Amino acid sequence: MKTSQRDRDTFIKEIFASVAEDIDFLSSFFSFGLDQGWRRRLVSLLKLKGGERVLDVCTGTGKLAFLLSRKVGEKGSVLGVDFSREMLAEAARKLNGRPSNIGFEFSDAKDLDFPENSFDAVTVSFGMRNIPDTAAALHEAHKVLKPGGRFCCLELTPPTNRWIKPAYTEYCFKVMPFIAMKILKTAVPYNYLPRSIEAFPSSDEFARTLESCGFRDVSVHSMTFGIATIFVARKG
Repeated sequence: MKTSQRDRDTFIKEIFASVAEDIDFLSSFFSFGLDQGWRRRLVSLLKLKGGERVLDVCTGTGKLAFLLSRKVGEKGSVLGVDFSREMLAEAARKLNGRPSNIGFEFSDAKDLDFPENSFDAVTVSFGMRNIPDTAAALHEAHKVLKPGGRFCCLELTPPTNRWIKPAYTEYCFKVMPFIAMKILKTAVPYNYLPRSIEAFPSSDEFARTLESCGFRDVSVHSMTFGIATIFVARKG
Protein backbone atom coordinates (compact mmCIF):
# COMPACT_ATOMS: atom_id res chain seq x y z
CA MET A 1 0.00 0.00 0.00
CA LYS A 2 1.38 3.41 -0.96
CA THR A 3 1.88 5.95 1.79
CA SER A 4 0.56 9.45 1.12
CA GLN A 5 2.70 12.56 1.43
CA ARG A 6 0.59 13.66 4.39
CA ASP A 7 1.11 10.31 6.16
CA ARG A 8 4.87 10.50 5.60
CA ASP A 9 4.99 14.06 6.92
CA THR A 10 2.96 13.04 9.98
CA PHE A 11 5.30 10.11 10.67
CA ILE A 12 8.39 12.31 10.44
CA LYS A 13 6.80 15.01 12.63
CA GLU A 14 6.04 12.38 15.27
CA ILE A 15 9.63 11.17 15.19
CA PHE A 16 11.05 14.64 15.74
CA ALA A 17 8.49 15.41 18.43
CA SER A 18 9.65 12.31 20.31
CA VAL A 19 13.37 13.23 20.20
CA ALA A 20 13.24 17.05 20.37
CA GLU A 21 14.42 17.33 23.98
CA ASP A 22 17.31 14.89 23.44
CA ILE A 23 18.31 15.49 19.81
CA ASP A 24 21.23 17.84 20.49
CA PHE A 25 22.87 15.40 22.88
CA LEU A 26 22.12 12.35 20.71
CA SER A 27 23.39 13.96 17.50
CA SER A 28 26.74 14.80 19.05
CA PHE A 29 26.92 11.51 20.95
CA PHE A 30 26.21 9.27 17.97
CA SER A 31 28.49 11.27 15.63
CA PHE A 32 31.31 11.40 18.22
CA GLY A 33 31.08 15.20 18.08
CA LEU A 34 31.74 15.37 14.35
CA ASP A 35 28.35 16.96 13.57
CA GLN A 36 29.44 20.38 14.80
CA GLY A 37 32.58 20.29 12.66
CA TRP A 38 30.47 19.43 9.63
CA ARG A 39 28.24 22.41 10.33
CA ARG A 40 31.25 24.70 10.64
CA ARG A 41 32.49 23.41 7.29
CA LEU A 42 29.13 24.34 5.73
CA VAL A 43 29.40 27.87 7.12
CA SER A 44 32.92 28.13 5.70
CA LEU A 45 31.82 26.98 2.25
CA LEU A 46 28.98 29.49 2.25
CA LYS A 47 31.59 32.30 2.22
CA LEU A 48 29.51 34.80 4.16
CA LYS A 49 31.07 38.24 4.47
CA GLY A 50 28.64 39.74 6.99
CA GLY A 51 25.34 41.53 6.56
CA GLU A 52 23.59 38.75 4.63
CA ARG A 53 20.04 37.56 5.15
CA VAL A 54 20.04 33.76 5.55
CA LEU A 55 17.19 31.25 5.70
CA ASP A 56 17.96 28.01 7.54
CA VAL A 57 15.39 25.42 6.43
CA CYS A 58 14.68 22.34 8.60
CA THR A 59 16.46 24.26 11.35
CA GLY A 60 15.52 21.80 14.10
CA THR A 61 16.88 23.11 17.40
CA GLY A 62 18.82 25.83 15.59
CA LYS A 63 22.39 24.50 15.87
CA LEU A 64 23.35 25.68 12.39
CA ALA A 65 21.29 28.86 12.64
CA PHE A 66 23.27 30.05 15.68
CA LEU A 67 26.57 29.42 13.87
CA LEU A 68 25.28 31.39 10.89
CA SER A 69 24.08 34.28 13.09
CA ARG A 70 27.62 34.83 14.37
CA LYS A 71 28.95 34.89 10.83
CA VAL A 72 26.45 37.39 9.36
CA GLY A 73 26.94 39.75 12.30
CA GLU A 74 24.71 42.52 13.62
CA LYS A 75 23.93 43.85 10.15
CA GLY A 76 22.76 40.45 8.92
CA SER A 77 19.94 38.17 9.98
CA VAL A 78 19.18 34.47 10.18
CA LEU A 79 15.71 32.97 10.16
CA GLY A 80 15.35 29.31 11.08
CA VAL A 81 12.21 27.50 9.93
CA ASP A 82 10.92 24.00 10.60
CA PHE A 83 7.65 22.07 10.46
CA SER A 84 8.19 20.52 13.90
CA ARG A 85 6.86 22.81 16.59
CA GLU A 86 8.59 20.74 19.26
CA MET A 87 11.98 21.27 17.63
CA LEU A 88 11.28 24.99 17.24
CA ALA A 89 10.40 25.20 20.94
CA GLU A 90 13.86 23.79 21.76
CA ALA A 91 15.46 26.35 19.42
CA ALA A 92 13.50 29.21 21.01
CA ARG A 93 14.75 28.21 24.48
CA LYS A 94 18.30 28.95 23.32
CA LEU A 95 17.49 32.56 22.43
CA ASN A 96 17.97 33.94 25.97
CA GLY A 97 20.72 36.52 25.78
CA ARG A 98 21.44 35.74 22.15
CA PRO A 99 21.88 38.46 19.52
CA SER A 100 18.71 39.85 18.00
CA ASN A 101 19.75 38.91 14.46
CA ILE A 102 18.23 35.42 14.74
CA GLY A 103 14.64 34.19 14.88
CA PHE A 104 12.61 31.02 14.42
CA GLU A 105 9.29 30.41 12.64
CA PHE A 106 7.04 27.53 11.66
CA SER A 107 7.21 26.80 7.92
CA ASP A 108 7.23 23.76 5.64
CA ALA A 109 10.26 23.36 3.36
CA LYS A 110 7.90 22.36 0.53
CA ASP A 111 5.88 25.57 0.85
CA LEU A 112 8.03 28.46 2.08
CA ASP A 113 5.85 31.48 2.79
CA PHE A 114 8.36 34.15 1.75
CA PRO A 115 8.54 36.42 -1.30
CA GLU A 116 10.75 35.49 -4.23
CA ASN A 117 14.35 36.72 -4.15
CA SER A 118 14.28 37.35 -0.37
CA PHE A 119 17.46 35.72 0.93
CA ASP A 120 21.17 35.88 0.17
CA ALA A 121 21.62 32.26 1.23
CA VAL A 122 19.51 29.20 2.06
CA THR A 123 20.87 26.34 4.15
CA VAL A 124 19.69 22.88 5.17
CA SER A 125 21.48 20.57 7.60
CA PHE A 126 20.42 16.96 8.12
CA GLY A 127 16.91 17.75 6.89
CA MET A 128 16.71 17.13 3.15
CA ARG A 129 16.52 13.33 3.46
CA ASN A 130 13.41 13.80 5.63
CA ILE A 131 11.59 15.43 2.71
CA PRO A 132 10.37 12.71 0.32
CA ASP A 133 9.47 15.32 -2.32
CA THR A 134 13.04 16.62 -2.60
CA ALA A 135 12.45 18.55 -5.82
CA ALA A 136 9.56 20.53 -4.28
CA ALA A 137 11.79 21.68 -1.40
CA LEU A 138 14.63 22.60 -3.77
CA HIS A 139 12.28 24.61 -6.01
CA GLU A 140 11.12 26.53 -2.93
CA ALA A 141 14.70 27.21 -1.85
CA HIS A 142 15.52 28.40 -5.35
CA LYS A 143 12.45 30.64 -5.39
CA VAL A 144 13.28 32.55 -2.21
CA LEU A 145 16.98 32.98 -3.04
CA LYS A 146 18.18 36.21 -4.61
CA PRO A 147 19.86 35.87 -8.02
CA GLY A 148 23.43 34.76 -7.35
CA GLY A 149 22.46 33.58 -3.87
CA ARG A 150 24.03 30.41 -2.51
CA PHE A 151 22.38 27.19 -1.38
CA CYS A 152 24.20 24.84 1.02
CA CYS A 153 22.92 21.42 2.08
CA LEU A 154 24.66 19.20 4.65
CA GLU A 155 23.42 15.63 4.69
CA LEU A 156 24.32 12.23 6.08
CA THR A 157 25.31 9.86 3.29
CA PRO A 158 26.43 6.21 3.09
CA PRO A 159 30.24 5.91 3.30
CA THR A 160 32.12 5.33 0.07
CA ASN A 161 35.07 3.55 1.70
CA ARG A 162 34.54 -0.23 1.45
CA TRP A 163 36.54 -0.85 4.62
CA ILE A 164 34.43 1.56 6.64
CA LYS A 165 31.02 0.51 5.31
CA PRO A 166 30.57 -2.80 7.24
CA ALA A 167 31.35 -1.18 10.61
CA TYR A 168 29.19 1.83 9.69
CA THR A 169 26.25 -0.42 8.79
CA GLU A 170 26.58 -2.39 12.04
CA TYR A 171 26.76 0.83 14.05
CA CYS A 172 23.79 2.52 12.36
CA PHE A 173 21.42 -0.42 12.11
CA LYS A 174 22.19 -2.18 15.40
CA VAL A 175 24.21 -0.15 17.90
CA MET A 176 22.39 3.19 17.54
CA PRO A 177 18.85 1.74 17.84
CA PHE A 178 19.96 -0.31 20.87
CA ILE A 179 21.35 2.77 22.66
CA ALA A 180 18.36 4.88 21.63
CA MET A 181 16.04 2.29 23.17
CA LYS A 182 17.86 2.65 26.47
CA ILE A 183 17.73 6.46 26.42
CA LEU A 184 14.43 7.23 24.69
CA LYS A 185 12.57 4.01 25.54
CA THR A 186 11.88 3.66 21.82
CA ALA A 187 14.12 2.66 18.91
CA VAL A 188 11.80 4.05 16.19
CA PRO A 189 13.71 7.30 15.49
CA TYR A 190 17.02 5.49 15.15
CA ASN A 191 15.55 2.64 13.14
CA TYR A 192 14.27 5.32 10.75
CA LEU A 193 17.60 7.23 10.61
CA PRO A 194 19.78 4.69 8.73
CA ARG A 195 16.94 3.84 6.36
CA SER A 196 16.47 7.52 5.51
CA ILE A 197 20.21 7.79 4.78
CA GLU A 198 20.09 4.76 2.48
CA ALA A 199 17.04 6.15 0.67
CA PHE A 200 18.67 9.53 -0.01
CA PRO A 201 19.88 9.96 -3.60
CA SER A 202 23.54 9.42 -4.39
CA SER A 203 25.72 12.53 -4.51
CA ASP A 204 25.67 12.53 -8.32
CA GLU A 205 21.90 12.11 -8.40
CA PHE A 206 21.32 14.89 -5.89
CA ALA A 207 23.66 17.20 -7.81
CA ARG A 208 21.66 16.53 -10.97
CA THR A 209 18.43 17.25 -9.09
CA LEU A 210 19.84 20.58 -7.96
CA GLU A 211 20.63 21.46 -11.57
CA SER A 212 17.18 20.38 -12.75
CA CYS A 213 15.68 22.74 -10.14
CA GLY A 214 17.56 25.70 -11.61
CA PHE A 215 20.75 25.75 -9.54
CA ARG A 216 24.16 26.28 -11.11
CA ASP A 217 27.82 25.75 -10.18
CA VAL A 218 27.01 22.69 -8.08
CA SER A 219 29.92 21.33 -6.03
CA VAL A 220 30.03 18.26 -3.78
CA HIS A 221 32.19 18.06 -0.65
CA SER A 222 32.55 14.61 0.95
CA MET A 223 33.67 14.42 4.58
CA THR A 224 34.72 11.75 7.06
CA PHE A 225 34.94 8.78 4.66
CA GLY A 226 31.77 9.97 2.94
CA ILE A 227 29.41 9.67 5.92
CA ALA A 228 28.53 13.35 5.55
CA THR A 229 28.38 15.42 2.38
CA ILE A 230 27.89 19.11 1.68
CA PHE A 231 26.31 20.28 -1.55
CA VAL A 232 26.89 23.89 -2.59
CA ALA A 233 25.05 25.57 -5.46
CA ARG A 234 24.16 29.01 -6.77
CA LYS A 235 20.96 30.53 -8.13
CA GLY A 236 21.74 31.61 -11.66
